[in-house]
Amino acid sequence: SLPLGGTRRTATIMFADIRSFTAFSERFDPESVVGFLNSYMTRMVDCIEKTHGVVDKFIGDAIMAVWGAPVTKGDPAIDALECINTMIMMRKSLLEYNKTRGGPNRPIIRIGCGVNTGPCIAGQIGSAKRMEYTVIGDAVNLASRIEALNKPFGTDILISGNTFNLVRDHVIVEPMSPITVKGKTEPIQIYA
Repeated sequence: SLPLGGTRRTATIMFADIRSFTAFSERFDPESVVGFLNSYMTRMVDCIEKTHGVVDKFIGDAIMAVWGAPVTKGDPAIDALECINTMIMMRKSLLEYNKTRGGPNRPIIRIGCGVNTGPCIAGQIGSAKRMEYTVIGDAVNLASRIEALNKPFGTDILISGNTFNLVRDHVIVEPMSPITVKGKTEPIQIYA
């Protein structure tokens, strides 16, 4: 069992979101939407677990996953690389999944992933009746904001400069134009 209270951790946080999910969910009956979501989530969670990531929560069609809390490889750079490997696996898994899709009743699924690495508070958060282990803090918020930028940039994986600095020797990236995000005074550099 996890102790109550929080600990400071350096973690890599990923948000993955389905593009145009609201429109999709409005076109189909609830059973179809839930069935689809469960089959999609099963594939994505499988990728996350293969790299020892932890699914923090599902937020509608979005998945929040963490490397470095509570499970860590002992080095933030390795945790960050595990997250990158997961997203590449998710991309491949989605390509396979989409081979069985197409047409009005089984639309092709596109996702966007956003990642950031940084200091977080990790711990059991909630009420006396219902607690869940999660990570909170500025680093988490930034990962979520970065995920949302996939839409305007037309990308599927975006990582922060913080994450890039840890994995730069192992990834091929394309720098995107620096952008200002809510809650930050300086523009941030992100990479596809």
